[in-house]
Amino acid sequence: MRVLERSPFVDLPGRLRPSQTNAKEQWYEFAEKLQGAIDEVDGLEKESHRLTQDAVLGRIDNLHDVMIAAEKSRTAMNLTLEVRGKVIEAYKEIMRMQF
Repeated sequence: MRVLERSPFVDLPGRLRPSQTNAKEQWYEFAEKLQGAIDEVDGLEKESHRLTQDAVLGRIDNLHDVMIAAEKSRTAMNLTLEVRGKVIEAYKEIMRMQF
């Protein structure tokens, strides 16, 4: 996962103002960001598999790089699964609400 260079909360008062975009555009923007994050996790997983295969075939001398890539991949996947679990919990809670 990416580490942000600057805090996302810096422009918070400006972000709280109503935007000029409609709900459909906001949904597409959210979907694009979500897809980008999933693609990033998938890329880390593929890189880890590639480095592991290269290590098994003897193409890599430094196993530290292989282990670092594997840990990055595992951490990103665990974070993704935790976020998914929280989203499902929130959805179920919303469905239990009565208006």
